[in-house]
Order: sequence, then C-alpha cells, then structure tokens
Amino acid sequence: MQTFEFKIKPHNGMIKLPPKFQQWDDRQIRVILLIEEIGSTIQTQKNHYAFDAVSLNTKGFRFNREEANER
Repeated sequence: MQTFEFKIKPHNGMIKLPPKFQQWDDRQIRVILLIEEIGSTIQTQKNHYAFDAVSLNTKGFRFNREEANER
C-alpha cells in the first residue's frame, strides 16, 4: 500500500484530490481524516489532572471523629 499526505479543506463535504492524484479517479482508496485544531494541546493540558486516585495505608490508624471535626 502506498501512503501520501496532503492538507486540504473540504467544501460541502467533498475533498478534491490534488492534481498529482487525479489518476486515482474511479479507484478504491482508503481515507484517514485528521483534524488540525489550534490550541488542542492547550485544551488537553487543561483537562489533565496530576493524579486520578490516592492509595493510603490506614492500617493502625485510629479515627477520632471529634478531632476530625475540630476547627
């Protein structure tokens, strides 16, 4: 399989092949779409949390409700 990459904006849901690929008319091709978004890396970093869960060893820990509620 041959692979080629080019950038193009679709119009009315259609992608026009560049002139050097016109010989591919009426042939079956595989298309993979990748959307370039400005700021997508910033958005990803905003939603990234430092950690998802914390595991604590509470063996031998005595819980005192009154101490916990003191302010």
